[in-house]
Amino acid sequence: MTLSHSYKLGLSSPMSGAVPSDFGLKSVKQSSSCVAIALVEGSKERISDMFNKVELSLSSYDTAWVAMVPSPCAPQSPHFPRSLSWLMNNQLCDGSWGLPDHHPLLIKDALLSTLACVLALKQWGVGERQINKGLEYIASNSASITDDRQHTPIGFNMLLSGMIEQADCLNLNIPLRPADVDSVSSKRNLEVKRGLSGISGRYLSYVAEGMGSSADWEMVMKYQRKNGSIYNSPATTAAALTHLQNASCLHYLESVLEKFGDAVPTIYPLEIYARLCMIENLERLGIDHHFRNEIIHVLDDTYRCWLQGEEELFLDIATTAMAFRILRSYGYDVSSDALSQFAEEDHFCNTLEGHVKDAGSVLNCIGLHS
Repeated sequence: MTLSHSYKLGLSSPMSGAVPSDFGLKSVKQSSSCVAIALVEGSKERISDMFNKVELSLSSYDTAWVAMVPSPCAPQSPHFPRSLSWLMNNQLCDGSWGLPDHHPLLIKDALLSTLACVLALKQWGVGERQINKGLEYIASNSASITDDRQHTPIGFNMLLSGMIEQADCLNLNIPLRPADVDSVSSKRNLEVKRGLSGISGRYLSYVAEGMGSSADWEMVMKYQRKNGSIYNSPATTAAALTHLQNASCLHYLESVLEKFGDAVPTIYPLEIYARLCMIENLERLGIDHHFRNEIIHVLDDTYRCWLQGEEELFLDIATTAMAFRILRSYGYDVSSDALSQFAEEDHFCNTLEGHVKDAGSVLNCIGLHS
């Protein structure tokens, strides 16, 4: 099962109207067409294999932030030079970074990924040719910044404004219209004001890389997970490592790179949510009875995680709610008390349902587009 690379992206801004209590992967739910195609091809075994192996696609956006982490021993050099090389070798023909043939309504996502990669290359003084191609892509697609028809990544204004400021510090001119920059900046200021008022402190923590040195990193670290990450996000964790040199953040990034190679996915880990999505979609198709053994194996593991209070299962309302519903429907003894922690939240919190930072590969998640 392949989950695509983008994460900090969503279908609308989290600051428009009521802030949703989620930032995650609405798109990560595998499309019914994926399973249907597999059945048409006579690939029951293929679906069974998807239960056993969750493959996360790599994220150029998150990898760029990892590549920007300086070495503690030599601050003028990258701590993860192989991630920097990966960026140089994975630019698309049109000058952007991200998934090839991305959806035409995901240009804002591609702009964030491309700008992040350009900044990483510029910071370390490499890839002049790639930088120029990336800037050309940004210039030719800049109208999408204020296009309301485009899907807007979560934190888009925060992240874009922050990276523009970072570009200024690197003496890098980003080819954007002043009016567009002002528009994004004013929206960012509103989001910061609302976040500082306590409405969405979690949101500000999740997009902390867009705030740079002005972020309240002490507050951000309150959301550090047991695995050392901030919200299981390599990008946010890399930014925290850059500003704080936190050993647990470093350990998390090193462990992710050890697993995936020179680049990172947009969220890790994600196995529980991905497998529950498989079960949910098989149920919707009415073919779950063909995969009874695989489903029971997944649910036994999920129930064990439930009983042990596994962090991956309970820090995110989408995963918790889906696990509760499916486990209950299969007769497992689980209490709704686990959902009470989310009942009165009126602010942004960490879930996998609705918004992600970087969307292109999320739509490609679990192998296929809808």
